[in-house]
Amino acid sequence: MSLSDYLSKNYLSSDKSKRKKKGSSGKTKKLIIDDGTANTIKRAEKSTTAAAQITTPKDSLPSSRAASKGWTVVGTEEVLIDSPMSEDQRPTMASGAKAGLQTGADVAAQIRAKEQKELKILEQMAKDNAGAESETVYRDASGRKVDMKTRVEERKREREEQEREKERKKRDLNMGLVQKLELEQRKKRLDEAKDGALAGYADDAERNEELKRKAMEDDPMASFIPLKENKYVSVTGRKLYKGSYPENRFGIAPGHRWDGVNRSNGFEQMYFKKQVENERLKTLSYTMQEDY
Repeated sequence: MSLSDYLSKNYLSSDKSKRKKKGSSGKTKKLIIDDGTANTIKRAEKSTTAAAQITTPKDSLPSSRAASKGWTVVGTEEVLIDSPMSEDQRPTMASGAKAGLQTGADVAAQIRAKEQKELKILEQMAKDNAGAESETVYRDASGRKVDMKTRVEERKREREEQEREKERKKRDLNMGLVQKLELEQRKKRLDEAKDGALAGYADDAERNEELKRKAMEDDPMASFIPLKENKYVSVTGRKLYKGSYPENRFGIAPGHRWDGVNRSNGFEQMYFKKQVENERLKTLSYTMQEDY
C-alpha cells in the first residue's frame, strides 16, 4: 500500500453513515492528492508521532470529559488524550531535585537521597580499589598456596606445646631426685593397679611381700631379724652419716662425709621449739577450761 492510499483511507475518507443522516446525495466527491507536495509528507510525519499519546475508546470516557478534553480521530470512535507527565518522567536537575512545582521538603529529600547514593558509590569504589573485601592469597617459597588458617592453628598448638614443655622443665628443676623417684614409683603403682584387681585379700602374695620388707620401729622382733637393707644408704643409693645429727623439717640425713659441725643459723631449732610451745599451750588451754 502506498503512502497516498494509506492517507486517503485513514484520514481523507468521508463517513457514509453521517452523510445519509444529513440527507446528502449518494454522489461521492473526488479527492485529488498530490504525492509530491511537501505538506503531505509533513502530515505523514506528524501522524507517526501520534503514538506518544494515549488512545482510548470514546465510549469508555465520561461525556463531560470527552466533550471538554481530548481530540477525536477522524473516521474512528477513539479520542486522543494528552497524558500528563508523571513524577518519574520529570527531568532531574544537577542538584538531584526534580523539575517542576513542589514543596521545599520534597526538594530537600530528593537532594539528600542523591547525596546518600553518591556516598555509597564512593565507598564501594574505595573498597574495590583497596581490595578490602578480597581475600589475601599467601604462597610459600615454591609458589604453592598456603592455608593461613591451618598454619595459624598449627603455630598456636606448637606454642602451647612449648609452654607446657617449659613448665615441665621448670617443675623438674625445682624437684629433688627423691621426689622424682617417688613420682615414678607412684606412676608404676597406678599402672599395676590398672590391670590388677580392685579388692585385696589375705592371700595376696605381692601385698604380703611388701609388708614383710617394710620395717616397723615398734616391732619387738626387729632386733632378732637381720636387716635386709642398709639403713645408712639413701633412696638414691648414696651413703648416709652413721652418727646422730640435728633434726630438720624435711627429715634429710647428712651425707657420710659430714664432720658433725652444725653450721646452720639456728632456724631449725627455733622452728621445732615453737612447734613444741604451741602444742603445750594448746594442751594447757584445753585442760584449764571449766564447764558451766
